[in-house]
Amino acid sequence: MDKTDLDETRRLLYMALAAVKTKKYELVGTLANALLHHSATETGDAEELIDRLVAAVDDLHADRSWIVDLIDSLTESLATPS
Repeated sequence: MDKTDLDETRRLLYMALAAVKTKKYELVGTLANALLHHSATETGDAEELIDRLVAAVDDLHADRSWIVDLIDSLTESLATPS
């Protein structure tokens, strides 16, 4: 199994964790995988991140400012020369 296969398997497992919490489990699982393993913006507990993401996609009144902050941080990183 190569790294791409392992990454995809991990993404699917995040979806499985999210599936009992939201109908938007594909979005939540994909975001959890990207944030925890590809962007270096989030660290910590996967379940906690999944819960935050579920609230962000399902709760009309959820605080989404942390997502805007992540977007700003990623945009700044992209604009900074390596």
